[in-house]
Amino acid sequence: LVRLSCKDNICSKDTPRMPAAEVDSMVKSLELWQLSDDRQKIVRTFTGKNFKAAMDFLNNAAAIAEEEGHHPDMHLTNYRQVKVEIYTQAIGSLSLADFILAAKLDEIDVDYSPKWLKQNPAARKS
Repeated sequence: LVRLSCKDNICSKDTPRMPAAEVDSMVKSLELWQLSDDRQKIVRTFTGKNFKAAMDFLNNAAAIAEEEGHHPDMHLTNYRQVKVEIYTQAIGSLSLADFILAAKLDEIDVDYSPKWLKQNPAARKS
């Protein structure tokens, strides 16, 4: 997925929604992401080691999103709690572009909270 580009899948009201079975398969391939309760977004949450670690991720994510032309909702709370929600706004649901962006965001090195990382071993880079 990281070799693809969201720019190749221009988002518009005509962008096809991803079928449910394909969404389920794609979410399984992205271990750090979960499907929202309404199945319309993919969500990643984590705790950074500190404020700078959280902001470094958000700044890197913003640069990738801008380059891709596909912009997630990003939230910072409690000075180091990060939440990223991705969906295709034009269709209010998930498309291939969302999973491309998620895979690219997963390439960002993150300085996680040691406690959070211990509880979420899938976040360790191999």
